[in-house]
Amino acid sequence: MKTPQHPNSQFPELARLVTLIDGVYAVALTLLVLDLKLPQNTDLAAALRQMLPGFLVYLITFASIAGYWMIHHGTFRHIAHGDGRLVFLSLLNLLFVTLFPLSASIVGGHPLEPLATACLSANSLLYCTTSWATWSYAAANRHLLAQKADYRRLQQAERMMLLVAVGLALAIPLAFVNVYLTYAIWILYTPVVGLWLRARRRPSA
Repeated sequence: MKTPQHPNSQFPELARLVTLIDGVYAVALTLLVLDLKLPQNTDLAAALRQMLPGFLVYLITFASIAGYWMIHHGTFRHIAHGDGRLVFLSLLNLLFVTLFPLSASIVGGHPLEPLATACLSANSLLYCTTSWATWSYAAANRHLLAQKADYRRLQQAERMMLLVAVGLALAIPLAFVNVYLTYAIWILYTPVVGLWLRARRRPSA
């Protein structure tokens, strides 16, 4: 008797996709540091001071990408099957991961320019929007999930990416009012959203 096939059996194994995703995140994190270069023709103390804005942008972007990967990794393990749309959304999401080193480099070179910070905010906004689309699609198609998947984890990731996207959308026009407001959103907003969602989930766990 022939074994029944999963309705999305054209992608029965997600190992290659997961490996690709992890590899892209790893490369993006590595490329961030390549833009940190010690200025020449000046004393060491002055050179380090000149590097400080770029180093701060590096830390902010590294923490953001690492946090996004942790969410992606923790959520994707609840998915057992795939289809063409899930793969497409994942690849679209990776497009904006690969752009993080470029947008971080722009900010690092022009840390107080509103347009520069708007570029990184837009990059992060597009990343969060495509992440939200990915998790929304998975949550709406439960046949893609593992048998013991934590459905609430998908919903939490979906809500978090949507809320973070809203904050990043606000950060773009705020950059032209006061660039430090954008930095405040980058540093504070995402952790606050994550803690708030975790606190909301705890009583029902």
